[in-house]
Amino acid sequence: MTNMDNTKSDQRASQTQHFFSQLEDQILRRLHVEASSDEGRAELLRSTGIQDVKLLDELGRLGIPADGVVALRLFPLALVSWAEDDTDDSERNTVMAAADQLGIAEGTTAWIVLDQWLTKRPPGLGVDAWKRYTHEIFAKMSIVAQKRLIELAEKQMTAVAKASGGSLGIGSVSKKEKAIIHQVVTAMRQQMSTK
Repeated sequence: MTNMDNTKSDQRASQTQHFFSQLEDQILRRLHVEASSDEGRAELLRSTGIQDVKLLDELGRLGIPADGVVALRLFPLALVSWAEDDTDDSERNTVMAAADQLGIAEGTTAWIVLDQWLTKRPPGLGVDAWKRYTHEIFAKMSIVAQKRLIELAEKQMTAVAKASGGSLGIGSVSKKEKAIIHQVVTAMRQQMSTK
């Protein structure tokens, strides 16, 4: 292959990357418009049963429409993946495997939202929305189901942390990752109701 062929190949790759980046930006803008519209809020209320007005507002500002709400279930995994100030392919693959197990298929709104959280650090507003979401779903669950969901979340977050190996190497969990896991588990336990 000549230098000219390499240059053309590099240009095509760059153009392709630019095209998909623009397409992704258009999709994300559409999600934000859809989620923050009156119709989007009404659909969130109708399809999810969420009654918390602040949560509905936060979901709109985050660009999460009704069919993307399930991604909030995996929000803590995205937080753990960013514990060391960036996310890597092994963490991403672990989070997306959890999404697949939850029935989130590639290309769906929930997948796009989750992918965005793994590409750019999720905003702080996401933590508030996740806490409100957890409160809403816990209110409808038995104590046993709440405990199981907490255990599952902790197991999944630990798997994400171990995927990158932390700062110590393969299969280890860094102090920052442990701190985030502890904070999430503590927040979930605080949401538990005493039915």
